[in-house]
Amino acid sequence: MYIYLIRHGQPIYSPVEQLTHLGHKQARALAPRLEKVGLTKIYSSPMRRARETAEHIAVYHDLPVE
Repeated sequence: MYIYLIRHGQPIYSPVEQLTHLGHKQARALAPRLEKVGLTKIYSSPMRRARETAEHIAVYHDLPVE
């Protein structure tokens, strides 16, 4: 078993700390690069920037975010 730790995409540092346009682009670009590792689960922090990053990866891999 392998565990991959992924840092969130570029955030806007504000009270909600959501991803910037570039941060969303970074997360979408990472998703296909993870195809070769065979993801079976995706876990995310409840922080908005982490969740947004995980959602892009989850959609690409058709997996839920836990």
